[in-house]
Amino acid sequence: MQKQEKKYTFEQAMQRLEEIVNKLELGNVPLEETISLFQEGMELINFCNQKLEEVKHKVEIVIRNKEGFTLQPFDVKTDYKSQQEEIEEEEEDEELY
Repeated sequence: MQKQEKKYTFEQAMQRLEEIVNKLELGNVPLEETISLFQEGMELINFCNQKLEEVKHKVEIVIRNKEGFTLQPFDVKTDYKSQQEEIEEEEEDEELY
């Protein structure tokens, strides 16, 4: 079976994935079409996951510090509030000296 290359945006891929799920949930799809739809759905899921990973690496947040604002990579392990608290503690320590 030859893989068809289709260019989707993330939103288009999600919409197509929803169409596939709805069609499969009806249960009246012939076996061969079910397999084909399932395979397409898995490819769309992989595409969407890849796009989300790309976006995750591009996300930056603005952090306030004593010099003004800086851009730092978004750290999913540390939320924004924790980062802000850490900066405020550093500023307080610097004011003591």
